[in-house]
Amino acid sequence: MKSRRTTRYRNALGLPAITVIIVVVASLALGGLGIVISKNRVRALGEEQRKVEEEIRLLRSEIVKLEQHREKVFTSARLQPRLTKAATMLKDLEEEHLLFLPSPPPSQAHDNTAAPVAEAVVPAAIPIARAAAQPGASR
Repeated sequence: MKSRRTTRYRNALGLPAITVIIVVVASLALGGLGIVISKNRVRALGEEQRKVEEEIRLLRSEIVKLEQHREKVFTSARLQPRLTKAATMLKDLEEEHLLFLPSPPPSQAHDNTAAPVAEAVVPAAIPIARAAAQPGASR
């Protein structure tokens, strides 16, 4: 009769070695996965930035076109007939109705002690009203 062969466990790696190998492979896989995810996120952000820049370019070109259109529409030759047609009461400026401010003499420009009456009554931010409030000013 033949003797029966017994099967023996022939694997030389023990449980701790297999655990170490599994942990190393899993950490390498997670590291690689993290790198891929990070690169994909950067690429997605780049694509989003590219789309926003393209939209900005389109908006800028639209703004330029609108400015050109506005300049074309509001030229004096085109605007005057429109205003007349709309029955506005605008009139051309006539030179005799303009108020010209005389330049102050150099002595008064540097002398801050003598303030004219018009500056005391009318604020300095309204030079036309100040000129009209001065004595001797004609309309």
